[in-house]
Amino acid sequence: MAILQLERPPVNFQDNYAGMSDDELLMTAASRAHLVPEAAHLLDSEMARRGLSYQEAHAKKRDVARLEIQEARKHRSSRKGSKYFVAKANGWMLLLVAVGSPLLVIGLMGFHLVPEEWFFPILSVCIGALIAIAAVQPWLRKTSGFWISLVVSCAVQSIVGYWLSVHLAPQTRGEVKGVGVLTIVPGYLVGVLLFLLLQKLDMGKGPQPNP
Repeated sequence: MAILQLERPPVNFQDNYAGMSDDELLMTAASRAHLVPEAAHLLDSEMARRGLSYQEAHAKKRDVARLEIQEARKHRSSRKGSKYFVAKANGWMLLLVAVGSPLLVIGLMGFHLVPEEWFFPILSVCIGALIAIAAVQPWLRKTSGFWISLVVSCAVQSIVGYWLSVHLAPQTRGEVKGVGVLTIVPGYLVGVLLFLLLQKLDMGKGPQPNP
């Protein structure tokens, strides 16, 4: 049984080049070194017929590359603008926590706005939050994951601190320091684990394809 082999029709380079616009022909000419000899020869003929030069072809290629770089920079600039907004918002949040926390503690204690057993947990949460914000790298404070983890960490610290304040009732300075550490550390552990989980989920999403 004979097997029929279908041969591909030869490429008509002359018609192909003739149907290109000047810009398309210049871009093709910029990559002349990659063409087969027959295609390169016909390309030379078409370029001469239109009065185009290979200097124009290389200039066209540089212009296209420059435009692509500019578009990429614009895209990066828009992303940097959003990051700058986040950084600016985080700066105000940092100032609010640093200044507002001591004022909050003083106000709650001075005006007796909360039960006495909550004084120590609130003080521990404020100290723990200030230490966390001051200790981490600046780039971490620019991520939403850090602030979400900090809020959860503070919630854990307040619960643990309240339990310790009610059941241990520290009296001496040494007891207060020990209970303070026991209050802050569990919150840090939960916050770190949550932050790592959020970072892992964010990395798992990967770059989204452009529509």
